[in-house]
Order: sequence, then structure tokens, then C-alpha cells
Amino acid sequence: MGSAVGSTWLRWLTLAALATVAPRALAAGPLGPNDAPITTSAYRVDLTQGAVLAGTRVLGLAGAYVAIAEGVDGSSQNPAAPAVRLPYSYDSFDYDLGLGITFPSSISGSDFFNTGQRTSLRSDQEDFAFLTVAGHVQTGNWGFGLSLEAQRYRLTRIDDGGTGLQADRVFALFGGARVQLARRFYEGQLVVGVGSRGTGLVIENENPAPGQSGELFSTDGAALELGMLWAPHDQPFRVGAALRSEVLTGEPSSDVANVSNGDRVIGDPTSADAFYLPEKIKLPWDINVGVAIQLGPRPMNPRWHNPNRVLEAYERHVARRARAQQRRAEQPPPEDAASAGEDGALVAELRLEEDVEQQRREGEVRSRLKARYEAMRRFYVLVSGSVLVTGPVENGVGVESFLQRRVDRSGEVATFSPRLGVETEVIPHWLKVRGGSYREPTRFRRGAPRLHGTLGFDLKLFPWTVFGLFEDGTQWRVSSALDGARHYFGWGLSLGVWR
Repeated sequence: MGSAVGSTWLRWLTLAALATVAPRALAAGPLGPNDAPITTSAYRVDLTQGAVLAGTRVLGLAGAYVAIAEGVDGSSQNPAAPAVRLPYSYDSFDYDLGLGITFPSSISGSDFFNTGQRTSLRSDQEDFAFLTVAGHVQTGNWGFGLSLEAQRYRLTRIDDGGTGLQADRVFALFGGARVQLARRFYEGQLVVGVGSRGTGLVIENENPAPGQSGELFSTDGAALELGMLWAPHDQPFRVGAALRSEVLTGEPSSDVANVSNGDRVIGDPTSADAFYLPEKIKLPWDINVGVAIQLGPRPMNPRWHNPNRVLEAYERHVARRARAQQRRAEQPPPEDAASAGEDGALVAELRLEEDVEQQRREGEVRSRLKARYEAMRRFYVLVSGSVLVTGPVENGVGVESFLQRRVDRSGEVATFSPRLGVETEVIPHWLKVRGGSYREPTRFRRGAPRLHGTLGFDLKLFPWTVFGLFEDGTQWRVSSALDGARHYFGWGLSLGVWR
């Protein structure tokens, strides 16, 4: 079972990275009213999720991260994040890596999608998971980011007769890939980023009906995202914004679907177990705008000093000396051969000294930048707020509605989610804590908004070079976050470098 799940995860990550858009299908319609069976392909699946699913720092701050945009956690919130330089970046070329997992359904009877009603779908704790793999590469003022996100659900559909007999178990993978390119302007006071986000869906039935294949279908698509961060030097605030266009996938691909009156159906169209494939899977557009304010003596937007620029003056000096030595070497050799040999040896010795001196200077610059960062006062209180607006989905149904094969319309109007988070370092050099709250809107007629509360922490552990892969003195940390609301509880865990 483990190998099958692992191969399905790998299949999804490959699919997400190669997301494309296919032609639109023609389907007979229309979609019926709520609670009616889905007997048409003229509908779309709304992939919007109101609960925050992100790294532990973003989750602990209740998703209010668009105006912070630091590290790989920022990729999911602001495309400008890959080029945001922090004072502990001591090299012109730098990188950051992240791996996180969140379990967003830890209580029985949870309403993960906030539909506001009880359904015949059941799930177990281990059946819901959110995985993120992300990386940043920075060189000078440029930054490149790549992240893969996968959300895994295994849902059990019970027959409508109320006998409790299992009808099928549907295994679903949602998620996508992000590729981002960002650049710093005005010495990093303005950062702008652009990227592509993809999404898709893979569905398998682990308990298919007689004559029905376990491989159901898959679909994918991609769209544009833009982001910016304004972080004026020596000021205690930042302003961030992100705009993401809608992701509209192509026609679902399936080797087991029949075409009936313009509809694409898995199974017999006259059967109650017929699975009508949607014409599209849609992740709607959204706009995220926020501001962050930092209180206390610790600077929020210190200038980042590029070591290459610091060394430019010295390198020019070395170049002038090299040219002078070259001119002396090109002069006619002296009559005394012994003196000529001594001059050549002296030139070689001087050049070696210059190479050693340049390496020493580079190490000195790095040490001074590191010392400057470590000398910064630690205490701060960071307050961050944002508002996320998500667009509508025409003829949309929810994910549970789609898997249950009964209409529950979703995304009929745009929704908004205000978010607020607070972070501080309560024990200098050892413990950071954060908390927040956000309003999760409902995308459904019978649902209602719900208020979330979040908590999180970073705890420093021990120094370790990981067998020489990291520099001496690298300190590690463990991070965790919790998110609770009505009929919902999620938690996440990660391991990283203490800063």
C-alpha cells in the first residue's frame, strides 16, 4: 500500500509540473438544483479552499504573510519572495530549501471544506495531508523559486440506502507547481515577482464497482501570478500584494469514460453509480493585500550588503597592481640573468600574496556581515494583517459534491478572508512564538463563515553541520503550528535552520 501511495504522489508531482490547458468540452446540461444527482458534464469543480494550508510560520500567523514574504514559506503567498534578501544572507549567491507537511483534518466529523452540512462522505485522520516542497536560488538582485504542492484526500462514499455499506473509496490528489522569477529594485526597497501557478486533479477509485476501472481520470492547467513587496530601509513596516489569475484546466482525460449526448461519463449513464466528469476544474482568481508592522529595537528592513559590491574597490586595486606588474614584465630583461630570475620569482610571489589577500578579504567581509547580524538586538513584536479576495466559479460545485456525485453549488459569489497574525521572540536566541486569527468564508449556500485561531512556535535545538554540508555553528530548530475552528483542526511540523 505504501509503495502504491508513493507512486501516486510521484505521479501527481510530475503531472503538476507539466500542467497544460486542453480544449473545452461540449456537454449537455444544465446542472440541477442542490441535492440533485449530477447527471451532466456542464459543471466545474471549485478547488478553492478557505482554510490556510502552508508552512508552519504562515500557518501560525493565520496566513497573514503577503507583506512579510520571507523564505520559501513566502512562495505560496507572494511571488516576490524568491528575491527578498535577509541580513543573514552573507553571499551574493544563496539558496533556501523547505519541506513541510500539514494534516488539516484531525477530528472526527470535521467539515474541512466548510460546506455547512453533514454529508455521506467520511474520512480518517491519515487520509488527509498537505505536502509542500520548495526551493529558492538567489544571485545578486535576482531570485528564482520553484515549489510543488500536493493535497491528498481519501474519501469513503456510503450508499444512499443508509445501510452503512461502503459504495466506493475515492483517492484524490489536488495541487500544483509554482515557478517564480523575482528582482530587487532600489537596493531591495522594492521587490517584484512574476510566476506561473498550476493546478490539477488525479482521481482513483480504490474500491470500484463491478466492471468499473480503478483508474478514473486526471486533468491539469496553469495560469499567471504577480507579486510585489515594498520594504523601505530602516522603516518598521512593509506592504505586500499578490494577484493570481484563474487556473482553468482542460477537459479531464480518462480511458474509461463514455460519451453520451455531449457528456463524458464513467460507467453506465443510466446507472445511479455513473460518474459524470466535469467540463473544467477551476481554481479562481484571487487578490491578496497586506501590511506588516514591527515594534521593538530590532530593525525590520535593514540594508542588505552585497559582498561582491563591498569587494569591488579592492578588486580594482588588485587589477591596477596586476597591470603594473605586467608592464614591468614586458620590459627588456636585465643583462644580469640572475637578477632576471630573481625579478620573475618576486613577481610570482607578489601575485600569490594578492590571491591570498583577496581570499582573506572575502572571508573578512563575510565575517563582518555575520557579526553585524548577530549583534542586532533580538526583541521584536511583528504584527501582520492581510485580506484575501477570491473570485466566483460559474456552474461550480464543491469537491465533496463532485466526489459524492450530488449537486452542492460552490463559488456563486466572490468571497473575502481578513487575516491577522502576531509574532515575537519570547526567549532571546531560543524560542519564537506566534499566533493569529482569520475569517474563513464559505463558498456554499448552506454554509456560514467561521473564525479560526492559530498558534505556532520555533524552538532552537542544537548545532550540526550535517556531516560537513553546512558551515560550522549552524543551529537547527523545530517548528510547529496549530489551526482550530468549528468542525476543523489542523496541525503542521517542520525542521529548519534557526535564524
